[in-house]
Amino acid sequence: MAKRTTPWTDQKMNPIEVQERISGYVDMVQRKINSYWNRNGFTFSKPPIVEVSFGKRYCRVIKVDDAPNGQRMVHSFIDMGCGDILKAGGWKAPQPNGVRGNIFEDDIGASVVNEHGTNYV
Repeated sequence: MAKRTTPWTDQKMNPIEVQERISGYVDMVQRKINSYWNRNGFTFSKPPIVEVSFGKRYCRVIKVDDAPNGQRMVHSFIDMGCGDILKAGGWKAPQPNGVRGNIFEDDIGASVVNEHGTNYV
C-alpha cells in the first residue's frame, strides 16, 4: 500500500498510524457521548454507539441510536489523507470549508468536537 503525503509537509503518512489515530478518535467521541449521558442522567435508553464507515478519501464517523430502528447520524468526517477532522455537510460528504482540527494533534481532536458533532467556527 502506498504511503500518503500530507498537504502541509513532505513527510510520509503510515496507513497503520492513520488507522490507530482514527480508532483513538472514535474511542474519544464514544467517551464524550457516554459522559454526556451520565452527566444528564438519561436512563430511558443506552447512549448511541459510535461506528466508522470507510470510503475512498473520507472516513465517516456515525452515531447509532439504541432504539429498535437505530437512527444513524453523521458525527463528523475524517480526511484519511491528512487526518483533518471535518464538519458533516450531509450524509455523503463533509462541509466544503469544514476543517475543524486534526487527529494527529496531541488531544486527537478532542478540543474541536463534542458529543453531537464538530464545534462551530
